[in-house]
Amino acid sequence: MAKIYVRGLAIIFLALGVIGFVFPMEEIFHLTPVHNIVHLASGIVGLLMSGSESKAILFSKIFGVVYLLVAILGLFTHEFIGIIFLLADNILHFIIAFASLYFGFIYGASASSNRTISQ
Repeated sequence: MAKIYVRGLAIIFLALGVIGFVFPMEEIFHLTPVHNIVHLASGIVGLLMSGSESKAILFSKIFGVVYLLVAILGLFTHEFIGIIFLLADNILHFIIAFASLYFGFIYGASASSNRTISQ
């Protein structure tokens, strides 16, 4: 299940990275070139890590923690290294962080305990 989540998230990030260069969407999500590059890099790493369940769980853990820090940062600043944080960005960053943390820690723990019991 984590593989599906990470692969879907990666595809969305790749699409956002490309779309952001064409349509910056400055009204809702302020997608700067730096923001788009981060989306593309996240999507590529996500695709690479979605090959196995254990790699997807690891990606979800790391990505969830990083995105939670980004979401918290967005509460205290409007701009950081060329990334503009608007309200919609912050809300979406929190949602992605919590979903990733769920797949990384809660789902990942139950998936590993199920493998241990069944072996």
